[in-house]
Amino acid sequence: MSAAAQLTKKPSASITLALFSFTLFVSAALMFAVQPMIGKMLLPLIGGTPAGWIVAMAFFQLMLLAGYFFAHILSLATPRRHGLFYILALLAGMWFLPLHLSDSLSEKLPISLEILRLLSITIAVPFIALSATSSTIQRLFTETGHPSASDPYFLYAASNLGSFAGLFAYPLLAEPLMGISAQTYAWEAGFVTLIALATGCLLFAHAAQKGAPAVPQNHSKTETETKITGSQRMWWVLLAFIPSSLLSGVTTHISTDIFSAPMIWVLPLGAYLMTFVIAFSRKQIVSLSTLTQLQLLVVPFAIGLLITNNLMMRLSWPALAFHVFAFSVVALLCHTLLAQRRPENSRKHLTEFYLMMSIGGALGGVLNAFIIPYTLDRLIEYPLLMILSLFVNPTLRQQLAKSGKIMIAASLACVGLYYIFIKTLAPAVYANAVGIMSAQIVMVDIALALMLILMSANVRATIAGCLALFLMCEFVLPKNLLLIERNFFGVITISERPMQIDGKTYTSRYMYHGTTTHGIQIMEKPFNTTPTAYFTEIGPLGNTFQLYQPKKIAVIGLGVGTMNCYSTPESEMTFIEIDQGVVDVARSHFTFLSDCTGKTPPRIIVGDGRIELNKLDETFDMIIMDAFSSDTIPIHLVTTDALKGYLEKLSDDGLLVINVSNRYFNLAPLLARNAAEIGIHSRTRLHHFDDVERNAEISRLYPFASSSFWVVMSKKRETLLPLQELEWVELGIDKSLRPWTDDYTSPLRMLFHFYPIKMTAPETVE
Repeated sequence: MSAAAQLTKKPSASITLALFSFTLFVSAALMFAVQPMIGKMLLPLIGGTPAGWIVAMAFFQLMLLAGYFFAHILSLATPRRHGLFYILALLAGMWFLPLHLSDSLSEKLPISLEILRLLSITIAVPFIALSATSSTIQRLFTETGHPSASDPYFLYAASNLGSFAGLFAYPLLAEPLMGISAQTYAWEAGFVTLIALATGCLLFAHAAQKGAPAVPQNHSKTETETKITGSQRMWWVLLAFIPSSLLSGVTTHISTDIFSAPMIWVLPLGAYLMTFVIAFSRKQIVSLSTLTQLQLLVVPFAIGLLITNNLMMRLSWPALAFHVFAFSVVALLCHTLLAQRRPENSRKHLTEFYLMMSIGGALGGVLNAFIIPYTLDRLIEYPLLMILSLFVNPTLRQQLAKSGKIMIAASLACVGLYYIFIKTLAPAVYANAVGIMSAQIVMVDIALALMLILMSANVRATIAGCLALFLMCEFVLPKNLLLIERNFFGVITISERPMQIDGKTYTSRYMYHGTTTHGIQIMEKPFNTTPTAYFTEIGPLGNTFQLYQPKKIAVIGLGVGTMNCYSTPESEMTFIEIDQGVVDVARSHFTFLSDCTGKTPPRIIVGDGRIELNKLDETFDMIIMDAFSSDTIPIHLVTTDALKGYLEKLSDDGLLVINVSNRYFNLAPLLARNAAEIGIHSRTRLHHFDDVERNAEISRLYPFASSSFWVVMSKKRETLLPLQELEWVELGIDKSLRPWTDDYTSPLRMLFHFYPIKMTAPETVE
């Protein structure tokens, strides 16, 4: 080859690589930008529950499978026809743009299947076409004559890097800057760009193939003799299944038990995508031996964080970060093993390899979205899958020495000692664990950490120790539980424990949703009809009832029915609750609804509070919003559009009272901004127990009281004047905050607002 020919070939190779890499990057960015966008559109229809995202994630995995299957079928045709049919599929996807979800879900199907149906008719076709991009473009790349054409798997890393960029660009750029409608048009523009890029790839591959010399017959014969065994296919499926199912498991745990907030699922999903980037990159960044050893450490410590009684540690930001890290290690191990097992003959088996991967991913999503929530009564899929992942650790196949067997016995012995500690000394050590870091608690945590390190001696010791620890804590140790029930909206737990009130012992009954208290009742007289937790008479809600004495009240969010005990012979209570399971528990395990009586028995409506309130042809003196998904208020209930709807159902002198208590977000400034935007007035009150000496007497008489943070709104400023004598303050309007509407919200902004409440003991599960 002449020097001139070499000079002309190098730019061609560079342009080829740039074009194909950028096409895959754009496609992947579109795929993973649309997922949080659709998730945000979906949340108002399902009451803001994190389970909606798990179902949506399963849907996208199923559509990814459909896309890979479509590409695999097309691989039977010539590369040119394959590319042409793929571009036609993209053009068919244009028919469904811009994306838009219907305003409500049908009640004909179970909610999980209804979400699946709604998403299918909205985005299935464009997403399937997008999902076929990776296999199709990589196949076309093998026809370009590029020096790396025989091994295009490194392009998969570029694809996942695009996925990573698209996923994080949404909460960091798109969501804060644009409303939903603007986002859909921007996404449509990106889709059109992809069609142009894909067409360029097809033309480039066709031109290169036209000018390429014929492939020798003996080379073709060598390729056709390459065979894939059933065992290889099973490994591909398994190694894709474990990280996929674990992704849903860790997301459910984080969003339910640690930090229930919109877009929190971006963190584990982003980590999941990054493991693909690392595993399929040309250069091995993390060695397999390092990953096998790391897995033996992170799995026991992840389970240790789940079982520790130290709530400050279990529900902390470092705990959240560690769970994402532990998941990343396991996912990277599985994906590295998957990359090492990829077929050598990329031209013949590339689409089949990706098809098997997508089958594993889809199976993981389906298991967590449609099977586990209806077969298990608690959130245990995450630790179970972490333990299951140990069985793919390569060291499991190594022969175990005598010292290894001793470590297995030692691991099990430590679990036995931990059981003895929990049964004997733990109650005294953890009696005041919430919010306090004592020397005893630190010592217990250190001992637990040493036990977990001992378990990591070898993979069999890790499996034995973790499994024994998990089974002991979930099924052997008494939990003082009266009920544990799981449905689409989360896990409801009912427990009892003694409570000292003014020197006497009473039985207190708690309802938890995830790790957050949703109601407390003292079961014995005279306190069985006393409002507790966030709703006490000395708190902000008690202020509003004492000052205004409303006759007709609507409450969004039932809890255990505590607010019914503000009923008077002249008042009528209407509760709107989205979760039938909460209604059943409030009636079966608590007596607020029956022991407290008003003018009429309390009316209970099952459905989304905003939608159901709008259906009522009546007005109220007070509307109370106490709706939470675990610890977070559903966003669609606090937009300016939502507030306008509440005002239409409120009398001229009526009050809108909103409970904004939670561990992470301070929504009071946002609500004040929203109120000013629509021309109404607001005040807020924080009720807390930080000053122990000042509140010693209150704590003795009201041990069932919880810190709480409330916002009240009215149409007239003078309506709120009586509250100023009771520590209710009028917030200054933060003009830098953009009002939230049904089209625009930005929860990440409110995460960094100063939140002044220190949560007290009744707030979380011990």
